[in-house]
Amino acid sequence: MNNEQAPGIIIGKLMNIGGMLQRQGNKMLQPFNLNHQQFSIFFEIAKAGKVKQKEMVNRLLLEKSHVSKVVKKLHKMELITISEIDEDKRSYWLTTTKKGKETLAQCTAIFREWHKEWIGEIDEAELSSILDNLTSLQNIFKEKTK
Repeated sequence: MNNEQAPGIIIGKLMNIGGMLQRQGNKMLQPFNLNHQQFSIFFEIAKAGKVKQKEMVNRLLLEKSHVSKVVKKLHKMELITISEIDEDKRSYWLTTTKKGKETLAQCTAIFREWHKEWIGEIDEAELSSILDNLTSLQNIFKEKTK
């Protein structure tokens, strides 16, 4: 492999891995009536505690309409609350409900087991190296998407 071929191979492998992870994630989230993308948005809302919907679009680099659609579904499922911001009637606060926190805990436990199963065979030094390399790639890609 030469320097000309490497970028295409790396991107191809990352896309392949992303597809595998998304398919497996969707299978595991099916009992919760969520898919991988919906869970990612839900997880970010829960992690933030209280977040503006506009911030979610910027944070996750997703289309505004897609985030709006997912937020409506999460609200309908009673996993999050949506409340107007007094200072700006066009913006909304998103927070996790009690049911949302319980659902998140269940999903997180399932994901934790899955992570152990899929990554558990890799020794600590190799995991650290993989993480460093992925972080470098992520930072490069973030710069390119600005």
